[in-house]
Amino acid sequence: MIASTNYAAVTLIAAGGALIVGLIAVVALRHRARGTRAEIPAGMRPGPSDQALETPLLLKLQGWGVVLVTFFVLWFPVMWLLEPGTNLKQEQALNSDSIARGQLATQPFSEENGLGVGCVRCHGNELQGGVINALDEQGNPILAYPPNLTTVCGGPKFGHAAIYTIDDIFQVISEGRGAMPSWSIRYAGALDDQQINDLVLYLVQLSSQNVPFEDNVCLNKAASDAALATPGPDPRAP
Repeated sequence: MIASTNYAAVTLIAAGGALIVGLIAVVALRHRARGTRAEIPAGMRPGPSDQALETPLLLKLQGWGVVLVTFFVLWFPVMWLLEPGTNLKQEQALNSDSIARGQLATQPFSEENGLGVGCVRCHGNELQGGVINALDEQGNPILAYPPNLTTVCGGPKFGHAAIYTIDDIFQVISEGRGAMPSWSIRYAGALDDQQINDLVLYLVQLSSQNVPFEDNVCLNKAASDAALATPGPDPRAP
């Protein structure tokens, strides 16, 4: 009984020792094989394949292409819808600024009003007409009666014989008429086209408050055509 037990113990110890020796031998052989393997320098190792290099770049470019196409597909319709309103607001702002400058131009020049031209000196404080001393064609002193500018867009029907369109207002201010001197720098005056245009826009707005639309030759083409068709002297004559 004791001999059988000793024999089993010896067998187990021998098997365990053989297993340990086997493991040591495997590790040693693997280390030896690794040490004898030739090392390839990094510069001589084969690089990635063309497919490995090109696929990520191609996918990136395709992704950005989709992003850009999506952006423009959304951006163009939005701009198409918003642009008319934006342009209208800009045009309204420009007209408002121009009218404000024109109103200042009708007042006398001063330190506070550098845009003043002084239309009120002849046309009255409210631009409703005035009386001034002037000279006739022979140089004789006479009284002149500058017209009421608050009804200038009424044309001949409202006493403005030279006004049949909005362009006539620009022309009269530029070139002068009767006792009124020319104001455009093209005719030895002091104002450029923008300044005269500011005045015209202000006078159109002012007179449109007093002249019905059906008679407004500045804004209503039918009224302008009717005034031009009315028999009378040549409206373009000085």
